[in-house]
Amino acid sequence: MPAIESVLSPEDLEYIVDLPEVGEAWAKLDKTGNDRVYFTIELTESIRAALEARFGLDFSGVSRIPMRWIKGDTAPHVDSGASKFENTYLVYLNDSPGEFLIGSESYPITQNTGYMFNEGTSHSTANTGFVTRLLLGPMNELAEPVGSSVIFYYPSQADALANTNVITSYSSYTIILTAGYTHWRIATTSIGTSPTNVVYNVGDVLNSDGSYYLYPNTPCFLEGSTILCQIDGIETYMPVESLKKGTLVKTALNGFKEVVAVAKGEITNPGNDERIENRLYKCSKEKYPALTEDLYITGCHSILEHHITDKQREGIIKHLGKIYVTDKKYRLIACVDERAEPWNSEGTYIIYHFALENEDIRMNYGVYAGGGLLVETCPILNLKERSNMRVL
Repeated sequence: MPAIESVLSPEDLEYIVDLPEVGEAWAKLDKTGNDRVYFTIELTESIRAALEARFGLDFSGVSRIPMRWIKGDTAPHVDSGASKFENTYLVYLNDSPGEFLIGSESYPITQNTGYMFNEGTSHSTANTGFVTRLLLGPMNELAEPVGSSVIFYYPSQADALANTNVITSYSSYTIILTAGYTHWRIATTSIGTSPTNVVYNVGDVLNSDGSYYLYPNTPCFLEGSTILCQIDGIETYMPVESLKKGTLVKTALNGFKEVVAVAKGEITNPGNDERIENRLYKCSKEKYPALTEDLYITGCHSILEHHITDKQREGIIKHLGKIYVTDKKYRLIACVDERAEPWNSEGTYIIYHFALENEDIRMNYGVYAGGGLLVETCPILNLKERSNMRVL
């Protein structure tokens, strides 16, 4: 598998090296101590022609190409990407000590030398020291970045923490639609500087400085949970799955408000007592005097409280990034509330959530569940665009 020498003209090579975005990316590598920084540059006509001629590619519909600064040796790996592909393509744009290893072959790392090899081929670098290397690519024939996986998608938080049952993984730091889920959180075992207390959407780009383990975001009620409503002028508790558009729900401070959307989903609940977000918690009548029946909610669903302890405040900030208030009460998420018990009934369960009418689609309400416990509803924006659930 021979190297392809002199892929670019001296003028194109100088043009790339002198681009401001190349220097800015290098500064990030040096300043943060990361071992690699990913970025893209505009594909000029002369660079397009060179890549097409030297690699036999068709980049007629491509406007930008992936680039990478990297420092240190790369362990043996097989490239992956967002799409199925046939070959990996890359060009070294500066000299470096060490060797580029493709299968059983070894090549010196020299400026303006390109390589093309089949998908599934193991490759690595060795003896490169601390000299930074600038690469055009690695990419596939669609000019999409490929490489060793940096984002791993899991069906639950428990799986993400334990690194089990991975759905898929990709080499791009851009979050993609995976298994039907559009909103994700980062497990605390991830190695990278993107915050773990944020909900990320498809298209968001994580900091390119490590590996991330993602799991779906799901704050909800277990099927069968009851919500205080008004039916034919009479206040009554209805199962959450019976709510529909137009149902009047009693709020803590704003009277009755109409349901504008109900969403349904599933959650895989572990059979242990680990206090994680993405599982069901039991709020028992014994621990919550306002309840007349046990209530089951997910770990990031909030109970509304006048007061929270310093420990609870610290836990909320750890999970959510800051303290939130709804209807003049603190949002105390179940996984932080010591009274809520991890429900260790292993299995897959149906969950629901709902949103009430509000001119501000980012706002929610306090409502009564399970006989009288004040809990939060979902904002219209979150339910329709950030819930990973099917709006009914």
